[in-house]
Amino acid sequence: MIAASARSILRSIMTTPTPERSHALPDEDLTDLLNEIRLLLPGTLLLVAFLIALPFNSGYTRVSQFDNAVYVALFLCATLSLLLFAAPAAQHRLMSPLRDRAAFKRSVNRQIIIGLMPLSAAITLAAYLVISHVLSTLAAAIVAGIVGLAIAMLWWIIPLNLRKR
Repeated sequence: MIAASARSILRSIMTTPTPERSHALPDEDLTDLLNEIRLLLPGTLLLVAFLIALPFNSGYTRVSQFDNAVYVALFLCATLSLLLFAAPAAQHRLMSPLRDRAAFKRSVNRQIIIGLMPLSAAITLAAYLVISHVLSTLAAAIVAGIVGLAIAMLWWIIPLNLRKR
């Protein structure tokens, strides 16, 4: 039951959205996608860069085994997001000139959506990791839950509900 619901949600997410404007030029959709990547890429890159440096900090040795596992999951999620957000630029450069712009736009759309999934997890895990060191594990779990819920609502539930209308 849950697996079927998850498949249905993923299928809904992965379909190319209906154009917002019927008079949009073909390149406008691609420009919109590339602008979204330009917004997502720097923040994700900064997060990954910080996470690369973190274990080399002298204070990192005091991290618990659980927090170390959280760090590894966070690093993997952020790195996967970075790869997915950077992929369209590399693909565009290697495929130029584009022969099938519509197929490329669908592919970029999927890569952005897939990249948002591990980024959602990375932001939630980052909230947990920071708060667990500043306050407590309980406070970290509560804050991470709130952050995860906010991301779920703002990035996934509300947009998908509005899209159905």
